[in-house]
Amino acid sequence: MTEFFASFSRTAERRTSTHIGAMVRWCAIGTLAALAAAAASVPRPAWALPADTASPDAPAAASAPNRLKVGTRVDFDPRRGTVGDAIGFLLEPVHYHLTMRTVDPLISSAVLRRPVPAIAAHAGVMSIESALLLLIGDENRLVVDHANRLIAIERLPAGSSAATP
Repeated sequence: MTEFFASFSRTAERRTSTHIGAMVRWCAIGTLAALAAAAASVPRPAWALPADTASPDAPAAASAPNRLKVGTRVDFDPRRGTVGDAIGFLLEPVHYHLTMRTVDPLISSAVLRRPVPAIAAHAGVMSIESALLLLIGDENRLVVDHANRLIAIERLPAGSSAATP
């Protein structure tokens, strides 16, 4: 019987050492995976940049999609609501905001108080930028700050004939 217990204890020691070795391997693999995930989550500007790169934001800004080019269905009730209400409705999903800090805020506020033009009431599917240009009219232009997600409305300078996106 003592032989049985002796052989059983030697087998148990071998199993324990095997389990400890496996546990150490898994801990090492887990630590390496955590370090790799932490290194991958460091923001781009924190990494060293090449000398020819002007700004850490330049590569990110160039590759960022223009959210105002997203297609949307343009369908407003021309009997109620203003151009400002319609613009707010269009900008809400893309998280842009309308600002009144322009060269002439009186012109911007006058455009925003106008009723929705009949041509924009049921215009169909188009980009958000095109819908905004349709709402503000040919005599005005959009000024877009993509970095801060701000949009302003300005009157076209004298001598300009059409709004350009």
